[in-house]
Amino acid sequence: MKRSFLWMALVLAATPGFTWLVYRLARGLGFLDPPRDREQELRRTIVVALYALLLFLPVIFYGFEKRWPPAWVIFGSLVGLVLVVFAAAGVWSASRLWRIRHPAPPAGGPAHTDPVDGSLAATPVRVDAGAEPKAGAEPPAGL
Repeated sequence: MKRSFLWMALVLAATPGFTWLVYRLARGLGFLDPPRDREQELRRTIVVALYALLLFLPVIFYGFEKRWPPAWVIFGSLVGLVLVVFAAAGVWSASRLWRIRHPAPPAGGPAHTDPVDGSLAATPVRVDAGAEPKAGAEPPAGL
């Protein structure tokens, strides 16, 4: 038998085990659980788009380096199409995630109430120096 045939047979024999390992890894990392919120769903789409870029971009480079042999023309076209689709999904998800994480400021007011840290400036501070602790309340840590 030829060496390439032996490699193909080895890869076909190892594929179910590799698939099972990828499944266990994805399940362990929580990728197979339903998303908790919209942000997590968009993050997953971005991660998949980045992996597709890492997977398919070398194929495009290899094709251009070999000047697209006739057998590679259709394959290269499909890989390019898939790369464009995944890139569009990643860019769309990234823009949606940006809008969720950075909402537009209110129409009538300034974006920040304090130039240093707007989130702390509007927070009221209540000091209860002589207040009695509630019944059953835990003492503060370190006391």
